[in-house]
Amino acid sequence: MSVNSLGVDVGGTNTRLGLVDEHGKIVARARIPTLMREGPESLVERIASKALSIANDETIAQVGVGIAGLIDHHKGIVRFSPNLVGWKDVPLKEMLHERFGVPVAVGNDANVIAWGEYRFGGYGTEHLFCFTLGTGVGGGIVSDGRLILGANDAAGEFGHTSLEPDGSRCACGLRGCLESYVSSRHLTALAKRRMKKRSHLARLTSKEELTPKLLAKAAREGDEVAQKIFAEAGERIGRALGNVVQLLDPEVIVVNGGISKASDLIIKPIRKSLKRYTMPLRGRRLRVVRSKLGDRAGILGAAALAEIL
Repeated sequence: MSVNSLGVDVGGTNTRLGLVDEHGKIVARARIPTLMREGPESLVERIASKALSIANDETIAQVGVGIAGLIDHHKGIVRFSPNLVGWKDVPLKEMLHERFGVPVAVGNDANVIAWGEYRFGGYGTEHLFCFTLGTGVGGGIVSDGRLILGANDAAGEFGHTSLEPDGSRCACGLRGCLESYVSSRHLTALAKRRMKKRSHLARLTSKEELTPKLLAKAAREGDEVAQKIFAEAGERIGRALGNVVQLLDPEVIVVNGGISKASDLIIKPIRKSLKRYTMPLRGRRLRVVRSKLGDRAGILGAAALAEIL
């Protein structure tokens, strides 16, 4: 009988589960609807039911969960989650432990992804910064092989670093946050405002809804507005990463999240901008790379989370 860890990646729409063996291989996967308005008890019960069904007779030795929001990592309490209605001070670790009877760890999704990239991405470094680009912008820090959580479990909030002091107001209440300028929601809204009549992008959106994927398609096919939007986003991200590099001195910066699938459009301007905003240092070891794990990073990182929490 094999011994596996269960990794759970809780999203606003769907929750993904994976059984991970001792070699870091996902041996079984499943997806359930999050049903965010039904409350934590419902989600815990459905996670347990689905996990046991995909495990068959395999042993689940530990459980890890990644979830967006403010998490007390050591107590396993979800203080607040923007994706889950009514989730406030939810003792998720305790609830899952009662259901599974094994060690349980709960972490912020961006931190969990960063840990997954570090443990299973094969980047060959002990110093890694991972940021996620999608509906929101998150970040996770691994330094000297340790996941850095901070005094208040709030380290790595890359999306809420300020770019423009008098900029637009972010959903968090601050002004000029990076997330307000480079999230998928912002990029598509910007494209709608700038789109020219009879342009290639306009022709594409006449047939289907404008999404980051469609925006990337237009950019690859020569649409100047789409290309400029990705270039501007890359410049802003590189500027923000300059501060990360000065403070943390990572060796590898990993780009994850939905927009990372447009890495051919965004990583080059990120690198160019980062070089401009990073203090020169002879022999600096620094790479900016697209995630090798993609959406597996959340499951893998969650499965390995109980090792450190």
